[in-house]
Amino acid sequence: MLASRPHFPKLRRMDGLVEMKCKNCGSALSPEDISPQLAAARCQHCNALFALPSAARPEIGRPAVAMPKSFRFERSGDAIRLTRRWFGPMAFVMLFFAILWNGFLLVWHGIALSQGLWFMSAFGLIHTAVGLFLIYYVLALFLNSTALHLSPEILKIETGPLPWKGNKSLPAAEVEQIYCREKISRNRNGSSTTYNVEAVLRGNRRETLVTGLGDPDHARFIEQQIERHLHLADTRVAGEYAG
Repeated sequence: MLASRPHFPKLRRMDGLVEMKCKNCGSALSPEDISPQLAAARCQHCNALFALPSAARPEIGRPAVAMPKSFRFERSGDAIRLTRRWFGPMAFVMLFFAILWNGFLLVWHGIALSQGLWFMSAFGLIHTAVGLFLIYYVLALFLNSTALHLSPEILKIETGPLPWKGNKSLPAAEVEQIYCREKISRNRNGSSTTYNVEAVLRGNRRETLVTGLGDPDHARFIEQQIERHLHLADTRVAGEYAG
């Protein structure tokens, strides 16, 4: 079973290699005990399970992803700004859906109020709230961008001009690894797949940076830019998207 707080095996470098020892009992770990795919190791002597520190994880060596068309890259000294527009084909799909939804509700309320059926109109208030959210969401798809500000001191995520959740600021020194995670949402009408960019912070804490990306290359591009400018090795992280 996993301990409540993961232990890290001791590392000792010998001729450019890393010798790993169990922190629980001190026994040397063999290559068979180590799983880079799971970013973990298990001691054969005491059966303790350890999270692999980044220094012990082999680099993946993925090819560089070209900057997508919806992105803009700016540099100012040793800081960069990476901006991604939300606008895309989905904006027109959601616009059409929002027009249908709110058009039906206008007819619904018009009929109810013209006949004095206040209860019928009140029954549709929840759907009206959904319709108003759809209008706001469509406006955000047309107008908003997500900007990632990265300097040696700070990693900041900002979304605008319309307010939206997800704004955050992290000390750059706390970031140990960046990875992409696939998220599959299922409902009665099928499933949809999006991709998140997430960070592993000191103490094995996880923080989501960017969500809802429809193209895995968009997530991978953001990951590679952060890793490059924070000088992080691209190593395997448990739960990351491996495509």
